Amino acid sequence: MRFIIALLTCCCYWTLQDGFNGVAAQGTDDSMSIRASDSRDNITYSPESSYKRDYFYVGGQYADDGTGKGTHIFMDQMYVEQLTPACGVRRPYPIVFIHGQAQTGTNWLNTPDGRKGWASWFIDQGYEIFIIDQTVRARSAWMPGNGTQVTYSAEIIEQRFTAPEKFMLWPQASLHTQWPGTGLIGDPIFDAYYASNVQFINSTIQQETTMQLAGAALLDRIGPSILLAHSQGGLFPWLFADARPALVKAIVAIEPTGPPFQEAIFSMTPARIYGLTDIPLTYDPAPTNTTAPLAQQMIYGASADNSTVACIIQAEPARQLVNLAHIPVLLETSEASYHVPYDNCTVQFLQQAGVPAEHILLGNIGIHGNGHLHFMEKNNLDIVPVIDNWIRGKLGY
Repeated sequence: MRFIIALLTCCCYWTLQDGFNGVAAQGTDDSMSIRASDSRDNITYSPESSYKRDYFYVGGQYADDGTGKGTHIFMDQMYVEQLTPACGVRRPYPIVFIHGQAQTGTNWLNTPDGRKGWASWFIDQGYEIFIIDQTVRARSAWMPGNGTQVTYSAEIIEQRFTAPEKFMLWPQASLHTQWPGTGLIGDPIFDAYYASNVQFINSTIQQETTMQLAGAALLDRIGPSILLAHSQGGLFPWLFADARPALVKAIVAIEPTGPPFQEAIFSMTPARIYGLTDIPLTYDPAPTNTTAPLAQQMIYGASADNSTVACIIQAEPARQLVNLAHIPVLLETSEASYHVPYDNCTVQFLQQAGVPAEHILLGNIGIHGNGHLHFMEKNNLDIVPVIDNWIRGKLGY
């Protein structure tokens, strides 16, 4: 299963993708120039970094296939792609990348307009990385017993992610400037991104349950790691760490699912009865009421213009997330995302529960114009060093 990708020299960023995607190399007497774009769509092919690639599966089990014939299928496994720097690992802990809803691990590899993604940037810094496809999605196969699949329409993607400034569903959307292209259907960059979207199951409880089991199996296999997760994928670091607290060195939550106990912006329905998740986390003292395990209090209400939503945390005395209490957590929020109105509430919930959580708002440190998918946006490589500096500061290297 092991392949050598782009192992030309330690400083060369040409990948096999160049050849397969029609990037022509033209030689001269003393130099070589590489055409790095396709004239058909003006999308540049990304300069991915040099790495060795492997893949494997973790978790899952055999189950009856439902045919009545006594035959079986394998289900609930998780695909993991392992990328090791071609010039060797120089950081003590790997990073596990966890994508969000309707996405796959390709989110991290490169951008829809063909620029370097966060995976390559971290590889350049000497990190070994593991990129997953969530259970029951993409290369982590869905089976009929997993239930109903749904997905996002292209219009939802426009409104929430790639062109929110044109729809103004929350006040901060007006600040969005960093998506490459128009962000609308028919733009080649939007179309390239939307083509990568996939189906997902509509049961959050099932998704969390299968992911926690697979995530624990992954950490058992690879050892102490840093978890970096985005959006709906942000549910899972809490669950992985709760199951394997000794194997999680740090958590970077990029606009994780929230706020506690409810949905926000697009609906206000109750959700996540354990505050951060729909399935149990380990609290001390342990909850005894499985229907409403945590007593709640509202510490502030929604603003008139919806620039801030109501914040609900635990009633005092707050139960403590004992398995997360030693793990440094960074929650990072962009300037124009729909997470701006409520991510601070998630941070307050974590801190109240004894988790050493910190919050970075990109706009407050001079990084402007980003939306929810900022790891794909035009200034994505201005953002990622901020995250790495935080990781290195917390872990002492």
